[in-house]
Amino acid sequence: MHRTTPHLLMVSLAIVSVTACSADRPAGPTDESVGPLFARGGSQAQPVDQIENFGLVPGAAINGATLGRNANNVSAQIQATVPGPNTATVWAAVFDAPENCLTTPCGLPDLGNAAAMPTLLRAGGRVIGGGPVNIAGHVKEGDTSEALLGAGMMDAMTAEVHFILRLHGPQIPMMVNDQIHSFGGGCAINPCADVGAAIFQPPN
Repeated sequence: MHRTTPHLLMVSLAIVSVTACSADRPAGPTDESVGPLFARGGSQAQPVDQIENFGLVPGAAINGATLGRNANNVSAQIQATVPGPNTATVWAAVFDAPENCLTTPCGLPDLGNAAAMPTLLRAGGRVIGGGPVNIAGHVKEGDTSEALLGAGMMDAMTAEVHFILRLHGPQIPMMVNDQIHSFGGGCAINPCADVGAAIFQPPN
């Protein structure tokens, strides 16, 4: 199977990270461990199609993931092992026309492939104590409030979604909100790295 997901985040997000680092992020919860769909129990669970662990963070790995879809949202629960203490963000690469992607699953070139209808955005973040953790990623149709590129997810029921877990290191006083709400939050002080990705292809 084609394995481009590590480059999908590390190259493409790096290209737009200057915007993400400098953008003001709204104040938000420090624990987004439960996605809205799972909290309501309002969707059917879809198992993960593929997990990519990048091997960049010793002791960190994505162990499993489940996706809920409904008419206008997708919400993932990601099970991971993370060294603590830590802060984390979840990023979503969404392809609304995956049938037009150049590879299966979609890959880095498809972020520049207009026919694949790509979007890249923050989908979650939280403070982590370490060890086994659950962290949520949530994307709502048409929401571009935290998009780094693209016009937002158009169809929650048919989009291919890649959720990428990124670590920002221990909490930094006065910077925690930025650490869990932006791609480069705290990275000038702490080493930041991407743990891996959970890939969900469109349901059959």
